[in-house]
Amino acid sequence: MTTKEQLAEIRDRYVDALSDADPDAARAIIQDAIDNGATTPQIYLSVLTPAQVKIGELWHRGTINSAQEHLATAITMQMLDMQRQAAKPRPPRGLRALVTPVEGEAHFIGARMFADLLVMDGWDVDFFWMGSPIQDLIQYIQGRRVDLLGLSTTMPEYMANAREIASQISELPPPRPKILLGGAAVRDLTNVDMHEIDGVVTNVAEAANQARVLVGYTEESPTLDQLLVTIGQNVRTARTANKLTQKQLSESSGLDRTYISLVEHGKQNLTIGAMLKIADALNVPINNLLHAD
Repeated sequence: MTTKEQLAEIRDRYVDALSDADPDAARAIIQDAIDNGATTPQIYLSVLTPAQVKIGELWHRGTINSAQEHLATAITMQMLDMQRQAAKPRPPRGLRALVTPVEGEAHFIGARMFADLLVMDGWDVDFFWMGSPIQDLIQYIQGRRVDLLGLSTTMPEYMANAREIASQISELPPPRPKILLGGAAVRDLTNVDMHEIDGVVTNVAEAANQARVLVGYTEESPTLDQLLVTIGQNVRTARTANKLTQKQLSESSGLDRTYISLVEHGKQNLTIGAMLKIADALNVPINNLLHAD
């Protein structure tokens, strides 16, 4: 049985335990997965997250009621606590993150998972389980050093709040926190065209790596994923400095606008030819796109 199949089996057993309102069984399933070598990102991404999605589907179909759904969420929160307690955090990095759902967003488990992974990665983390009014959030950031703001939104209708937060933060005097946006609402990257957002993640497995890249923290040679995030940031910065839209950069470089969007969000592996076209269109040396500030 492959690792993917093993995790799918664990997920199904965990969903059954949630449906049966059996926290002891749920805890035993997760502990057994840990004992057999499952990593925290694997458990978060392949077990707990899809299990919560399944529970939501069961509630929408009327198979379980709202009380059962709330209990399932409470059990999963206990599993997150268990994971954090079992983890061995890295030495402190001297970095601080604020992780929160956007205002109006009621789903917070994804944000909590991201906050946990950052703690395990050596960050100091302020986690808000409920989205704050935008002005209150901005005031909090102004009064406290924050290197990274992690925003989460599951429902597309709250994406406008993420845009507004990013817009207001872009007007703050430096040093401003980098903004990393995640959640189910951003899975269609072609719909995420916000130059104030510094990075986008679609699952918690890649979130901690992108967070380090965004704040310029490197310990070793960057991975391909980290390099793509750096290139995306540099393309976005140069495009904004040239007062170009993604569409205008697309037209001047001869590349599709969706391709440009994916590049800016670190999701597109580029050929040297494509990088040269983008660099020429932005009137910058190609090396400027490769190196972090």
